[in-house]
Formats: sequence, structure tokens, C-alpha cells
Amino acid sequence: MNYLAHLVLSEENSDLRLGNFIGDAVKGDPFKAYAVPIANGVVLHRWIDSYADSAPEARVARAAIRPKLGRFSGVGVDLLFDHFLAKNFTQLHPQASLRSFADGAQAGLQERAIEMPDRSKRFLEAMVTHDWLVGYGTRNGMIDVCRAMDVRLEQRLKVASPLHRLFAAADEAGFEALESAFAQFWSRIQAEARSFVQSETLHAF
Repeated sequence: MNYLAHLVLSEENSDLRLGNFIGDAVKGDPFKAYAVPIANGVVLHRWIDSYADSAPEARVARAAIRPKLGRFSGVGVDLLFDHFLAKNFTQLHPQASLRSFADGAQAGLQERAIEMPDRSKRFLEAMVTHDWLVGYGTRNGMIDVCRAMDVRLEQRLKVASPLHRLFAAADEAGFEALESAFAQFWSRIQAEARSFVQSETLHAF
């Protein structure tokens, strides 16, 4: 899952949201580096990624877009799922509009930026500057994100990245069917994430 989904699944808990947001930048045992409430957010981030990667809808989507995206199909599905969430935000998260949610989440993260690793601070600054969370909801906005990721991946991996072809891959695979499957997945992961957060095993995941 990508950033929008992670932030929504953190609900309104500032500590969980912070830990969830920095999750990719935290290696090893988060409880050695952060207070328990923030470390729990890192654990939630890892649980979301694990749950999403193993979901049948994600496996089907990865296989469907693999002909065009190849080894990057997993990253492509993460982006595509955030597009579906943003595009249908009012229906899937009726508590707020995408604009108001993005503004609130970003403001909350900016207030705690001093607690973030440098990598997360840089991403937050770019996310706010380019309005990525709202941009996820349109094809043009998501393609801009994909092109930016292509540049970073090509610099790091020294191979061509095809993420700018995400929508060509999704259209060929059956865009509406993928979108419908995501809605089912989203309903399930929301309930499961809430149960996971409330469980006493959160810190042990």
C-alpha cells in the first residue's frame, strides 16, 4: 500500500500516523528507537504492507499488470490501489473529503517533522509541495507521481522503470474489474487494521 492508504488506516491517532508514515525509513526494532506509541505505528505500517501483499486482490492485480510492468508490478499495484482510494474517497472514507483529509494529515505530520528521519522529512516536504495525496485521485496526477518514481528507481537500480505505463497496464488488464476488487479489499483491510490496532499483540508483530 502507498502513503494515502497508510495515513487513512492510522485513523486520527497522531502517534500511529507518525510511525506509520516513517515506517519505510525505520529498520530493525522500532521500539529501540522510538517511544511505544510511535513504534506501534511502524509496526502497523509493516502489518499493512504484509496484509496487502498477501491479499488475493493484490496478487491478481500484480499478475494482471505484470505484462507491461514486469518486476515493478508490485510497486504498480501499491500506486494503483492508492489511486482507487483517492478517486473514490468520498465513498470509501465518508468521514471527510480527500482535500480536507489530506490537509489535516499533512498539517499533523508537519507539526511532528522534527521527530522524523531525514528521508521521511524530505518526502513529506515533496508530498506537500506537489500535493501528491490529492493528485493520486486523477490519472494525470498519479502519472506525475509515477514519473517521479521512475527517475528515483532508475538512479538507484540503474535499470529502466516502466511505472509511467501504469494506466496502460491497468486498462489492458481491465480497469473497472481491478477497481471493483479494490473496493472489496479496502472494506476488509479497514476492519482488520482496526482489530489489529486494538489487539494486545500489536507491539509484538
